[in-house]
Amino acid sequence: MKAITKKILSAILLVILGVGGRIFFVNYIGIPNFEIVSSFALLSGFYLGGVFSFITPLAIIFLSDLLIGNNVILLFTWSAFGVIGLMGMAIKKQDKVSLPFILRVSEFGVIASCFFFFFTNFGWWVLSRMYPHTLQGLITCYANALPFFKTNLLGNLILAPLVFSAFFIIKNLNYKMGSAKRDPTSKKLELSFGEVGSRGRSKNI
Repeated sequence: MKAITKKILSAILLVILGVGGRIFFVNYIGIPNFEIVSSFALLSGFYLGGVFSFITPLAIIFLSDLLIGNNVILLFTWSAFGVIGLMGMAIKKQDKVSLPFILRVSEFGVIASCFFFFFTNFGWWVLSRMYPHTLQGLITCYANALPFFKTNLLGNLILAPLVFSAFFIIKNLNYKMGSAKRDPTSKKLELSFGEVGSRGRSKNI
């Protein structure tokens, strides 16, 4: 399978999981701003890289918005998740889960929450007309949004490590299954060569 085809299929899978995850958290968990999109955005940047880092989370938020809906700052929300996807490219690549890696992912979860808080609430201050367009109005907007920031931060600290850990578990299982499928052939070859060798030795005796 070509690398680009593999990336496209992986991106589609992440979009499906991301949309399903967002709908689940909105409809069944119901905690404002406790969301899983940031975690999938970071994973997209980490695993897929390139243009997929931006497009994958954008597709997740766009498709789920068709079912859930959004508000006046949707352009800020969409672009925020796209940027968070690009942030994921800065997470150092590795092949297995380790405590330092989980801590690194958690750090990026905190950065993502801070960026999302400042960027989207700035958009709310600009577009919603709820606050006066003054410095005091902006400060008040941020102050009133702090409870949402807390739940978003908590969500990223919990869900980002879980999503990345699940990714590595599935990736390793897939690798082991692929290796297991290849092993029987090699064992048959070894057995065949062994039989030939034993036959040769029996003739010499």
